[in-house]
Amino acid sequence: MTATRLLEGRTAIVTGAGGGIGRGIAQALAAEGAHVVIAARRASTGNETLAAIQAEGGSAIVVETDVAQRPAVEAAIAAALASFGGLDIVVHNAASGHSSRPTKGEDITDRDWDEQSAIALDAAFYLARAAFAHLRDSGRGRFIILSSAQALHGGSMNPIYASVKSAQRGMAKALAREWGPHNITVNAVAPAGETDAAKLYFERNPQIRAQIMSLVPMRRLGELQADIGAAVVALCSHHMRFVTGQTLPVDGGAYTAL
Repeated sequence: MTATRLLEGRTAIVTGAGGGIGRGIAQALAAEGAHVVIAARRASTGNETLAAIQAEGGSAIVVETDVAQRPAVEAAIAAALASFGGLDIVVHNAASGHSSRPTKGEDITDRDWDEQSAIALDAAFYLARAAFAHLRDSGRGRFIILSSAQALHGGSMNPIYASVKSAQRGMAKALAREWGPHNITVNAVAPAGETDAAKLYFERNPQIRAQIMSLVPMRRLGELQADIGAAVVALCSHHMRFVTGQTLPVDGGAYTAL
């Protein structure tokens, strides 16, 4: 007897799914039976994710999406409805390419602030506004934002990143209270994943990797699909239907103070 997959027949949108953690999440959702809308900034990277999902027997489409633009976000949601007939899950993973770049507060320009805020916060708002009615109609709606431990403890590398990630956490809490009566859960995930960028950085700086791993109880970073993606699947499943308004660290115990 074939086991029923946790998200069989549901439809999910994942922003920033052209690579990295977003790709891992998209693959994990598809592997559990969800139809996935890969909302990627570039169609070329989205198509790479699509190929990976299809190779694993999953169902997905690609929508080229600049999440900082409201019409593009609305078009991605419209594509989900047109292709799969509904919307059950929204995962906002997209982040600015500048978010991991060390920047002192004194060096931040208005353009830096606006660009990172647009992708982290404006996009989350556009997604929430456009998706709400469909998540409500689903009866099992899930809205998840990829935040960061820096939202909890701050960060000395990039004040913008810590600021917008903290704001995302507040948005998740507020929407959880507002949307709870509609059976929509809203949560944030704070991951520590073995991305290609992290691998490259650690290859160039092995001493820093050793130092960081010594602070992680499980002595490794998370696998993008099997660890971080799986945690998102769990939040989207019926097993976590009574969990809302939370920030879930998926980081091997690197940060334990909530």
